[in-house]
Amino acid sequence: MIKFILSIIKLTRDVVNVNRKGQALVEFVLILPVFILILLTVIDFGNIIYSKNKLENDTTDIVRMIKNDTSIIDIKQEYKGIEIDLNDYKDKYQKIIITKYIDINTPLLDKILGDPCEIKTERVILDE
Repeated sequence: MIKFILSIIKLTRDVVNVNRKGQALVEFVLILPVFILILLTVIDFGNIIYSKNKLENDTTDIVRMIKNDTSIIDIKQEYKGIEIDLNDYKDKYQKIIITKYIDINTPLLDKILGDPCEIKTERVILDE
């Protein structure tokens, strides 16, 4: 009789363990899309921050080239993929606006930030 009760307890425990493994699989499948969405969002924001930093560095280089009397056509040929605008700003100043567009890969983030995402830097320099 004791062997019979122990075999029923063992059988019940095996069934419960199988159900727990199935429960873990269902929980994993439910969480996986959310995790992938968060991962893609972090990657996209990292790409945006990196591109903004690179654009700031390019802006510094472009301002230096303008100060050294490099033509805007030569600058645009060297820096392809970004838009460069020179505008008169007040009396002796020029405003340089540099724009770059970045593709967003995350499905919902492109609705929030817009696809492509616009990154812009501006500098005002003395026109000598």
